[in-house]
Amino acid sequence: MKKRAFMLMAAFGASILTFFATSVSASACIWGSYQPKEPKSLQEKIR
Repeated sequence: MKKRAFMLMAAFGASILTFFATSVSASACIWGSYQPKEPKSLQEKIR
């Protein structure tokens, strides 16, 4: 019984932390707190 409760709590904690990490990383660019420089090799060349 203890093992099942522990596994349930671990799975619940992992899902909550995964959701939190995903929401923070996805919204970082929206907030403007993380705007990386675009590498020169990926920039479009305008003629």
